[in-house]
Formats: sequence, structure tokens, C-alpha cells
Amino acid sequence: MGVTVSLQAPSVEVEPGAEAVLGVKLRNNGSVVDEFSLDVLGDSAAWAVVDPATISLFPAAEGTATIHFRPPRAPSTPAGSVPFGLRARSREDPAGSAVEEGSLVVGAFVEPFAELVPRTSRGSGGASHEVAVDNRGNVRLSAEVSGTDADRLLRFDINPPGVVVEAGGASFAKVRVKPARRFWRGTPKTRPFQLFVTPEGAGPIQLDGTLLQEAILPPWFGRLLAVLLAALIALVLLWAFVLKPAINSAVGDAVASPIASLRSDVNAALSGAGLPTMGAGAGGAPSPSPTPAPTVAPGASPTPVAPPTASPGVVIAGLGTPVDGRLDGTTKTLSPTGTLFLTDLVFSNPNGAAGALVLLRNTTPLLQMRLENFRDYDLHFVTPIVIAAGQQLNLSLSCTSSTCDPAVFYSGYQRP
Repeated sequence: MGVTVSLQAPSVEVEPGAEAVLGVKLRNNGSVVDEFSLDVLGDSAAWAVVDPATISLFPAAEGTATIHFRPPRAPSTPAGSVPFGLRARSREDPAGSAVEEGSLVVGAFVEPFAELVPRTSRGSGGASHEVAVDNRGNVRLSAEVSGTDADRLLRFDINPPGVVVEAGGASFAKVRVKPARRFWRGTPKTRPFQLFVTPEGAGPIQLDGTLLQEAILPPWFGRLLAVLLAALIALVLLWAFVLKPAINSAVGDAVASPIASLRSDVNAALSGAGLPTMGAGAGGAPSPSPTPAPTVAPGASPTPVAPPTASPGVVIAGLGTPVDGRLDGTTKTLSPTGTLFLTDLVFSNPNGAAGALVLLRNTTPLLQMRLENFRDYDLHFVTPIVIAAGQQLNLSLSCTSSTCDPAVFYSGYQRP
């Protein structure tokens, strides 16, 4: 009972996008006239058509049909052997239906596609592109990416230099195009180039691109430089003819009034002491006339210097009585009668004696100096050294040479 199904061949080959035909023979093993429906089972069922789809056979009779396989040319069509089954279903005896198995050998095909994005780029030091490689075949694709230009004016940095793409997939490669030589100024220059995508087992795909190489300095740089130069010249002229005269005038007015007030106070003090007053052109207080150093005869002992005293009757308003004097190897101690404010010190070592000089307030060192480091050295203090009443300014000298004649000249003012 039932039906017997046999294939013309156990397998058949077909290329995607083409058609393969396989013959089928059926035999009715039943005792009655029966109708058989034919269909294909398995992964290739969507690509197969049986003609005719139904066959009526007398008992012990045979019939034939044809299977048409039309797999599409698409990545979804797998390459290789695809098993299938032909089923014949009996209308009169469903239990007597039969299935005959076979295989469809699908061929492999390679169909790469490549695209360059963007096709045109611009830049002074180079630009970046991207190569997209699509695999429209039904097997894995391996391809190399390379670049060249006819004039050899460009360099190419491709990452990665080779891609592997599965069937139906895509892969990308970064391409950095750099000019071999750059230029500072001028119009942009067109640099055409070609990229090649070479699949394994297929010919190369050429992609044409263009780099618009620009100058390092932008076109507006010259105009900006001219504007900056004009602004600089304008600032110089403004300073020379407007701002500087105005500032000098303002400074002169600001300084003239305090100087005039100070001159008036000093002249009043000098006039009260019976001393000559300052002229209108003087810029400050009069300096005391230097006292000639005493002459020492050969072999005679040096004459002691008298302790310094304040100038009698001279008082500078807001400061006090001016004082000055000298400390040396003979006169080593200064004992002020009031509070002494020292504003200037001049150290003299005319013969270059070696040793040490220490200036002390009582026993507290104020300044320590090596004699061999100076011949003449002066100090001026914004904040004066204060020697209070009852304190002493002492000079300590220690010379390592036979001649020891360093001295300290001091000046300042004293208040009661």
C-alpha cells in the first residue's frame, strides 16, 4: 500500500540567482486510484517549486514530476550542501505517504562593494576619509585597502590596512591623507588620489577621491596683520602726542605742591637758625658741608673725633634735628641725648684693609661686613635705624692687616 518516491539524482548543484531542475518518479502501490500531493521540506523549501504539485495514478501506475530550485543571489543564501526532502501525501491512504531525501549544493559567490566617504576633503595638513566595505556575497570576504596618487604628492595612513567581512556585513577602514609638502600662502591646490579595495580572489575596486590642500596661513591672515599694524601705529601716536604729555603734566602738578610746602617748612627752619635758605629751584633739604678730615703728622697719634651733636637751632618740621658724624678706630661709640633716627650710612675702607666690621646697638649686632668686600659702600633706609635715649651705637673693628682705618659716616635726625 502507499506510494514509492525516487529522485533522479541524490543531489543537485545550483548557483545563487540561477535554477536547478531535479526529476522525481512516483509509483502507486495501492489497489485504488489515488491522488498524491507533492511538496519540498527543509531549508530550501522557500526556493523550490514542484511541477506538477499533484499527480493522480492508477494502481501500480507510475508518474513523474520536476523540482525547480531557484535560490536568490543574496547574502542570506548559504553556500554549501542544503538537505531537503520531497514528500508525497496520499489522499486515499494518508498513512501510506512517503518522503525521499536529497541535497542541494549551493554555489558560493563574492560580491564586494566599497564606498569612500567623503569623496572630497580639505585641510592644510591633511584630512580624514573612511572606506566602507560591504560584503554582498554569501561567503566571508577578506580585502586589502591601499592608496596612491599619480604625482606622488600625498601620503596615506590606513587603519586597518586589511578588513574581514562576514556575509551580509560591513567593515570600515580609516584613511588619513597627508600632503608630502606644505605651503604657507596661496590658493588651495587640488590633489586627486585613488584608493583600492582588493578582495581575495577578485579584482580590485577603485575609489577616486580628492584632497583640497589649503595654505597654512588662512586667506584673512594678511588683512588681520594689516589691521593689527595700523592699530599699533595708532596706539604709538596716541601715547606720544596725547597720553604722555597729559601724564607728565599731571605728575608735575601732583609733585609741585608737596615740594613747595616742604621747601617752605625747611626755609622757615633755616631762617630761624640764621642759616641761608633754599632757593626756588632747590629740590630738597640742604646737605651739610663736609668737615675736612684732621691732618695727622707722621708718627703722631690721631686726634679723637668729637662725639656728634645736633645742629643747633635747626629743626625740620615733622622730622627733628639733623645730625651726622663719624665712627672709626678712635671714636667707636655714639651716645645720643635723645632718640636718634639713622637714615644713611656710608662705609669707607680707603686702604683696602682686611678684617671685619660690626655695627651694634648696645651689644646687639645691626650690620656685619667683611672689610675686603668694599672700599666705599653706602646704605639708605626708608625705615630708619632707631637708637633710643640711653642706648649706644657701637663700632667694632678687627683688622688682619697693619693698616686699619675703616670708618662709618652716619646721618639722620634726632628728637628729644
